Amino acid sequence: MMEPLEKAAILMTLMKRLGQIMDHERALLNSFRLDDLNELQEEKTALVEAYELEMMRLREAPEAFAALDDGVREQIEAAMRRFQDASQSNVRALAAAHTVVEKVVRNIGDALARQHRGPCYQATGAATKPAAGQVISVAFDRKL
Repeated sequence: MMEPLEKAAILMTLMKRLGQIMDHERALLNSFRLDDLNELQEEKTALVEAYELEMMRLREAPEAFAALDDGVREQIEAAMRRFQDASQSNVRALAAAHTVVEKVVRNIGDALARQHRGPCYQATGAATKPAAGQVISVAFDRKL
């Protein structure tokens, strides 16, 4: 059985590494390197599962946390606050990226749908042919 200080060290290490992963993930999102996100997912998933397990153990045995020195408990609490802030920031960044990608896909789909519509009628009653090709201007701001 692990000592309370060992459990605390594991929990803090998990939070620190997850924070690093989330910082890297936000950097990838900000630079629109979305394909590189896949590389992080396996490690992030494993770390999240380990973190959840450690938190469950902590909830089941709060006396282990209580047995720690005040200074160590304060360090853990500060680390948890930083981790929660980083997690919330990460969620906001992921939501923003999701919104941007959805809008881009929707705009491209709308442009393609307009291109594939059948003949249109002008005010004079004459039919016009849909354009055989259409240039769609797209501008990307590389920041979220």
